[in-house]
Amino acid sequence: GHLHCVHTPLISWITNLPEQLLISCMSVKHSPISTSNSRHFGNPTPQPICSQELTLNTIEKVCSLVNANKINLFHKKCKTMHLNGVTEPFWRDWGMADPSIFLTPDALHNWHKFYYDHVLKWVINIIGGPELDLRLSALQPRVGVHHWSQGISQIKQCTGREHCELKKVLIAVSAGAVSNDALCALRAITDFIFLAQSLLHTGKIMHTMNEALRQFYHYKGSIFQAGGQRGAKKNLLKHFEIPKLELMHHVEWSIKLLGAPFQWTSDITERCHITLVKTPYRGSNHRDFHGQCCRFLDRQEKQCFFQLYTTLKENG
Repeated sequence: GHLHCVHTPLISWITNLPEQLLISCMSVKHSPISTSNSRHFGNPTPQPICSQELTLNTIEKVCSLVNANKINLFHKKCKTMHLNGVTEPFWRDWGMADPSIFLTPDALHNWHKFYYDHVLKWVINIIGGPELDLRLSALQPRVGVHHWSQGISQIKQCTGREHCELKKVLIAVSAGAVSNDALCALRAITDFIFLAQSLLHTGKIMHTMNEALRQFYHYKGSIFQAGGQRGAKKNLLKHFEIPKLELMHHVEWSIKLLGAPFQWTSDITERCHITLVKTPYRGSNHRDFHGQCCRFLDRQEKQCFFQLYTTLKENG
């Protein structure tokens, strides 16, 4: 017969931004997808894609200039070339694996958490935490919708679902307290995130999604003027050097290659961390818990198989 050497294609690696940078062999202040660095993160025009070939050629160039065994000198040279110092990435000989393709958009970290970490902070900086809390708590409670009875400005951590619920009401409660231009910027970035999560992307939807992103960049200066963009020390910033904002430029490109980004969200893996790790651990005595957690999962699997068997037996 005929023999074929078959390798599983690497289609998508679901992970957050720090691990994306590690996998793509890029330094911290660089995009894992494109040739953008921190100076380009706030630009309305996307930079070219950083392909597998380009990355490997850059690594080869650095290795030819500096001996990789001289770690300090090699690391300094890598930083000037926006590399993290990895000389043999695992994907270099993995078929057609390309980090700029298989590092797909992650809805949980790239959009939901971005909204909580940045868009929410812009609103708080503009109208103040107490005012936002008052407006959120004044909303009529509804079944199936999260009610922010105590506000949100003092909350340190939220779940992914609460991030999604926030996007539904933040624009409405901000109206009247921020300028019209700032409201346009906030609504535009919100529209982009909602459209990017569509299960089906037609040409019209992708055009509307890109127009929403373009509109955000058009009005983003109003957030500066209102004092919305601030640093960790509450100092005013005059830039949008946000890596996750730059990654939004490449969502359409990823959709055309691999389909809807919602299938690549890390909600599933984060949920598995609870059901497969945290829940079994809570049921253990917290001593030598590895074996206990494995037995817990084995029993769950056996119960699932037994239920499937009885269901099939009852239905002939």
